[in-house]
Amino acid sequence: MSLRGNFYGLLGYLNHSKKKYSEAEKYYRKAVELGMTKGNYKLSYGVLLLNRGKFEEAKELFSKVLIDYSQTEKTRTRAKMNLALAYWKLGDVDTAIEMLMELQLKFNTSRIYGSLGYMLIEKGDLERALEYNLEALDYDDEDPVILDNLAQTYYEMNEIEQAKELFLKVEEINPDQVTALYYLACIYEREGNRALALEKLSRALECDITPLSTISRQEIQGKFDELQAINS
Repeated sequence: MSLRGNFYGLLGYLNHSKKKYSEAEKYYRKAVELGMTKGNYKLSYGVLLLNRGKFEEAKELFSKVLIDYSQTEKTRTRAKMNLALAYWKLGDVDTAIEMLMELQLKFNTSRIYGSLGYMLIEKGDLERALEYNLEALDYDDEDPVILDNLAQTYYEMNEIEQAKELFLKVEEINPDQVTALYYLACIYEREGNRALALEKLSRALECDITPLSTISRQEIQGKFDELQAINS
């Protein structure tokens, strides 16, 4: 066991928890160089890399944890879930879907339903996505990510009223869920209510948007600028 490596991992974790991300990454990187062994610190480092858009580095780190049988099964399972996210962000949606489906054969969680439900939408098979996200809703009808996925599925299928109802429920549960705000803005734009659409987009721009978000800040800003230009 690398005491120095794990000590630096702890420093990374503490800075990470305080949202001092640059400092955290510096300590995590040093910890890896010194042979950090603690799986929880490695996973935290990987999540930090994901949220900073360093997907290839995150993929390599999660892969090493996954094949390290000195780690607990729980740690390796978490590594596989996060590894699927890295594959998704690197453009390999099929591998990400396959990995999450393998995990779901062992157990169900709202997080798996949420991640896989969105990836099926991105894959473009809307009938399959609808079936799966309805199943997810039966599993947990209060999870905002699951509700958001089903709402997005309806939106893509042009079932706008059903989508709107669900997005409003998501907003009620989590007022800072950026995807719900963005799509509500799109719906209000369709309805001719540009003022309300701009309000939702303005709120979305105030949210914490990371490289893991399914809607980028650029997309939101672009839509906001477009609508503001129409109103001016």
